[in-house]
Amino acid sequence: MRVIIRRLVSATNASCTRYNTARYSSNDAKNKKKEVEEAAEKKIEEVRKNIIVEKYGGITTLNIDRQQKRNSLDEATLREIEAAIESFDKDQQAKVLVINGEGGTFSSGFDMDEMGTKGYNVLKDAANRLRRRPLCDKPTIAAVAGFAVAEGFELALACDLRVIEDTAVLGCLGRRFGAPQTLYGARRLTSLIGLSPALTLLMTGKLISGVEANQMGLACKTTSTGTSLGEAIKLAKSLVKFPQNALIMDKLAAVNSTLNPNSEDSMRDEAVMESLLGNAIEDMKEGVKKFQGGIGKHGKFYKLTEVPLKDWELEESVEEITIIEEKKDDKR
Repeated sequence: MRVIIRRLVSATNASCTRYNTARYSSNDAKNKKKEVEEAAEKKIEEVRKNIIVEKYGGITTLNIDRQQKRNSLDEATLREIEAAIESFDKDQQAKVLVINGEGGTFSSGFDMDEMGTKGYNVLKDAANRLRRRPLCDKPTIAAVAGFAVAEGFELALACDLRVIEDTAVLGCLGRRFGAPQTLYGARRLTSLIGLSPALTLLMTGKLISGVEANQMGLACKTTSTGTSLGEAIKLAKSLVKFPQNALIMDKLAAVNSTLNPNSEDSMRDEAVMESLLGNAIEDMKEGVKKFQGGIGKHGKFYKLTEVPLKDWELEESVEEITIIEEKKDDKR
């Protein structure tokens, strides 16, 4: 579809150029022609972007779209990903980021052709934003399909949660070429699955399936082929409904305990948590009111909006309280 769009844009540009050339002959006409050409170039550049960002309420999806290169990460793509994550960070309405690869592949790592041309350090520098621990203060989810190898594997590890298709292939393929884990992959992998299994993957370059990744503890959910993005968005929806301040605080505390002990990143995250505490207290006040009104009782994680309890639910609550009181009296 995007190829068709490119052709249509190119055809439109050509016709606009011919039209303007035929109609205008003055300097004004030349200026007009130049403006048209510049606008056309801008349109083509927009079509050729290597990522697609879409928003669904509080959920933002970042889709890597270099299908002809198995969604490998060149310098331009890494810069675009960095800009998209920064924009997500600053967007007050955006709550959860889902990272996905178009065309059935998550990412095959650094673009080897560009690495040969520009060198390893150029790509490493362009990927610097992905080295942050955590990747974002807000929740991030990787929808892993097809290959997630080398730096693509590290990108999945950088996310907080991973929804992985059972037929996906993950691993440290950079081992074949002597490439180290660039995006703190070794540290992240070890914190997620433990030292011994992490060393097995890191040292041997062994590839694992989505099923094996789940058994190791890398996946929060495994799903069938072609459904990872949909399932990741469903998971994101379940996170959006919660008060975000406490969720982010707990996330940062967990990440700190394993990835950033006694470091500048740890102090930064502690400062972020402190800044969120006041808002979290306000969220808790609202949460207490909701619970007192019957929302979320009996361990329910659904229908967390302000809906009055039905008669049968009120009766059930009264019966439970009566039973508990009777048990206490018996013990006395």
